[in-house]
Amino acid sequence: MNQEIVDRFVEAWGAMGSLWGINPSVARIHALLIITERPWSLDEIGERLTISKSNASMSLKELRLWKVVRQVRQPGDRREFYTCEPDTWQMLFSIIRERKRREFDPILEQVRASRALAESEPDGIAVARLQQMEQMLVSFEKLAGRFLASGEHARSLLTFLLGRV
Repeated sequence: MNQEIVDRFVEAWGAMGSLWGINPSVARIHALLIITERPWSLDEIGERLTISKSNASMSLKELRLWKVVRQVRQPGDRREFYTCEPDTWQMLFSIIRERKRREFDPILEQVRASRALAESEPDGIAVARLQQMEQMLVSFEKLAGRFLASGEHARSLLTFLLGRV
């Protein structure tokens, strides 16, 4: 792959990751693994992206938690190598699941807890607003649950909503 294309994609994905609250090194490593065909060692990643080995290691650990990067072995080599999830749909669903778990689920629990506490207060407007918010978030949770049930189910739902995907 042309190095200029790789560099442009890595920097664009890194910038996008920053906008979404993702560490730039995490996003840049992910981009490198997405756009290149071969598995990369920790040392190679650090050298290619000019980041420290410890930064690369922590970033790869995060990407593995998100289930978008896999650790692989190369025959005859004792080092660990990394490659991205080859199915972009599966990668997307893994990211959505993890963001839901980290960001959406805690706010739903906080709204529920706040509503329960507010029910003891005489001001009914707060309770009503929190109930509405909880109902809205529960609706989104159900939609996400159906969407993320399986890759096939999500693709079918998208096909239904958008036409051909």
